[in-house]
Amino acid sequence: MFLLNSTTRKLFYTAAVLIASTFITLQVAAQTSTITGKVTSENGPVENALILAGSQNTNTDINGSYLLSVTPGTITVEASLAGYHPQKKTITVEAGQTTTVDFVLESAGNLNEVVVVGSRNPGRSSTESPVPVDVIPLKQIANQVGQLDVNQLLTYLAPSFNSVRQSLGDATDHIDPAQLRGLGPDQVLVLVNGKRYHQTSLLNVNGTVNKGTTGTDLNSIPASSIERIEILRDGASAQYGSDAIAGVINIVLKKTTGLSINASYGGNVTSYDKNYGWNQLHPDDQLPGSVNKTDGQNFQVAANYGVHLKKGYLVFSAEYLKRNASNRTGLYTGQIWPSVNGVDRSDSINGAKGVDRSKFDFRVGNSEITSGGGTVNFAYPINDHLEVYAFGLANFKDGVAGGFYRYPNNLRPGGSIIPSTEADYDYQDASALLLEKYPYGFLPLEESKVRDYSITGGIRGSLGAWKVDLSQTYGANSYTYLVSNSANYTQAYLPGMTADALQTEFNSGKTKLYQAITNLDVSRKHDVLYGLNTALGAEFRVDGYGLEAGELNSYANLTTDNGLQGIAGAQVFAGFLPSNAGNWNRNSFALYSDNELDITKNWLLAAALRYEHFSDFGSTLNYKVATRYKFTDWLALRAAASSGFRAPSLQQEHYSKVTTLFVQSTSGGGLVPTQSGTFPNDSKIADILGIPKLKQETSHSYSVGLTVTPGKGLNLTVDAYQIDIKNRIILSNAFSGGSNAELTQLLNDAGAGTASVFANAIDTRSRGIESVLSYTKSFGTDHHLNISLAHSYIENKVRRDDNGAIIIHASEVLENSGQVSKYFNRADQSRIETYSPRTKAIFTAQYRYKKAGVLLRFSYFGSVQSLTDTTGAAAALAQNKAGGNYAFNAFDGGALQSLDQKFGGKTITDLTLSYYINRFITVSVGANNLFDVYPDKILHSGNSNNSIFTYSRAVSQFGFNGRYVFGKLLFNLP
Repeated sequence: MFLLNSTTRKLFYTAAVLIASTFITLQVAAQTSTITGKVTSENGPVENALILAGSQNTNTDINGSYLLSVTPGTITVEASLAGYHPQKKTITVEAGQTTTVDFVLESAGNLNEVVVVGSRNPGRSSTESPVPVDVIPLKQIANQVGQLDVNQLLTYLAPSFNSVRQSLGDATDHIDPAQLRGLGPDQVLVLVNGKRYHQTSLLNVNGTVNKGTTGTDLNSIPASSIERIEILRDGASAQYGSDAIAGVINIVLKKTTGLSINASYGGNVTSYDKNYGWNQLHPDDQLPGSVNKTDGQNFQVAANYGVHLKKGYLVFSAEYLKRNASNRTGLYTGQIWPSVNGVDRSDSINGAKGVDRSKFDFRVGNSEITSGGGTVNFAYPINDHLEVYAFGLANFKDGVAGGFYRYPNNLRPGGSIIPSTEADYDYQDASALLLEKYPYGFLPLEESKVRDYSITGGIRGSLGAWKVDLSQTYGANSYTYLVSNSANYTQAYLPGMTADALQTEFNSGKTKLYQAITNLDVSRKHDVLYGLNTALGAEFRVDGYGLEAGELNSYANLTTDNGLQGIAGAQVFAGFLPSNAGNWNRNSFALYSDNELDITKNWLLAAALRYEHFSDFGSTLNYKVATRYKFTDWLALRAAASSGFRAPSLQQEHYSKVTTLFVQSTSGGGLVPTQSGTFPNDSKIADILGIPKLKQETSHSYSVGLTVTPGKGLNLTVDAYQIDIKNRIILSNAFSGGSNAELTQLLNDAGAGTASVFANAIDTRSRGIESVLSYTKSFGTDHHLNISLAHSYIENKVRRDDNGAIIIHASEVLENSGQVSKYFNRADQSRIETYSPRTKAIFTAQYRYKKAGVLLRFSYFGSVQSLTDTTGAAAALAQNKAGGNYAFNAFDGGALQSLDQKFGGKTITDLTLSYYINRFITVSVGANNLFDVYPDKILHSGNSNNSIFTYSRAVSQFGFNGRYVFGKLLFNLP
């Protein structure tokens, strides 16, 4: 009820702003003149055309219409859009009058956006590029679909891009990892207005997809501030530097003047099989098979305001989002209460206490998020040749996610968390004290405070024949780790401690990252053959990373008993230790050359070379060559080859922490807690294991493709590629001390039972084919149709030797001790090869009739597979087949079955209905996942953690939230 009241207030405030804005505008309108009109082409209305009239500008709406308020007098009106010849008309307008000016634009040979990314030749369009570039007009699309953040928008717009929200993945629940071409989140470079955008300080250390990687939080950029997104699907390290192995994503901020406000509200309206596990185990005691859920409500409001400054602009954008958590937990079927005379009487005890098993639900689904942010985009000419510019961003995000439930049975003496015997302290009293504080156990919560800031300023323009751009960028991210509804168990052992005095909220520390970049870029055109564009540049960059220790009680063993070290610290996320804390930095310097030569009017040749030196690992030299040959006006062939690299992140070099991980038990019976330490690559532990210092990943990329543009609204691109990556950095699995006394002592000193480290462990090969088909057609003046079909097939493989065995760069120490399988195992292999869909296809149809519009989209996510690395009981060993791992499956009568599982492909249907009330107001309603599709259920009880997980939290397909319904209101005031 509180949320409903809060939402109602927000909607009221939004309506008040709309009314006030309209009233003020009407007052001003009486003193000005109005220009209105429509922009069309042979294909019908032209959306998003730029209209310039004196010092004012605007863009046409979906019907090609526009409206501008201007000062009375003689004025020149211009309409333009990439792919069309611009058109000007001079008119005279009188005070208080409305003048109509229509335009019919002629095609300039293609209908594609001029792109910033992939080419330093101004004016190069996406189909003219020698490498594949997707141009996504987010400004037009975002208001027609139900997805709200950048990651989710791109997942359902670009088949090569995928991002799935994580659940029970520690801090990763709050920052969604994103992949391009199935590679890691840190193997794609993100730019904003063509300038490098900072990564997040978060390191993904849990055992889900993207384990051991860093990345960029695209959701820190408000979707409402974005004009378009350009996705370069090709290696580009020779042009842009580190990380651009899979490609480059360039976010272009809005330059539009006028006022726009939009509001959205929606939530999940779904049903799922919460009792699936229980019913599998209790055929004679069945519970309802389907549970209705309404959760995951989202309220978002955003505003943009821009003004024209001579030939420049100043645009402000702001956005607020409140996202409620969703929950798709299964009903827990394990033991809740301590045994009575050796027998589990949990259900009887629940009945006596007047509760049922739902009292002990996990939170399996989207985390709760409250976020807000804004951007500013500015440019101002200082003379006829130069302009100063700046753009910046600030964003906050506060999140809440659940951990693994600590049941009363866990809190008993001898439970999975409370030791059974301790010499110096009374474990009986400690257990009783914890149960007094939490009579039903507790679900610890991980809370986050994520902050992002970025600012770029510079000067650009022409100096003689040269175009010059000098800029400075600073970006930063911080992630504060908070824990609530938890406990530091060792506090319960202290003499005189009471339940009321037990601490339940903790500050577990902070990670932080910054980057400062100075860029100088110059370019010019030469009259050589059919045109030569030369670009030269230099870059100096400083990266910094830091870890701050948590408060004492978040990490400390508060007793003097070393036997309690393994349970010290806040449950769910123990704090960073002072020994983990520190600040580290490095600098790099780069020089590049990027040239494009039109050998003939049909043949383009491009070549780039970049030298870069890093203070922590040395130098690298990378190249790129690309070509495009146009056989006819509608058919062209393009190809590229390049080398690339990714510098090890400072997080991978310096992160260290002991974490409670829930890993598959050796019997295949479920997940068990273990204290596992992640240690720096240059630590003593890594040295004992013989693991060398991290070095850069290197890559070689090759692509070839066709572009077919026969006209009449039809376009087709098809591209095939291969990316070979050497020395790929992974986070190893957990090593125990074993017979090595020194290693065992180091682990004991750190309060960890096992150790993981980062290493250049494997080589991979990625192959794929991507295609995009689009068709635009108008029928008369009232009917307009846009259809697109985009498809990608991606195959990522860890390199193997001639015998088919995976090649692992392991040290002699690991080989001699037989621990190579702990270094990189089948589960790790699965994360790279089969956790993400190989096949993805998106079909979108948009139809508009006068003021009404409909969008229908089908998104197919191909099959995924989860491989495990646990071998079951002794009886299973004899039946271990082809590396598969077997355990007794309680879901199938205790049969001995593989823990591996393939999850079939699924199609998600989205539908949106829109109505344009007038040129100012548009309303939309719709549903994502209209038919309430879920992934396949888990088939083996050993993967369900006592039935908690109905759907896999490991593989990355499309999530498991079900149907989402929404409504949107858009208000535009030019």
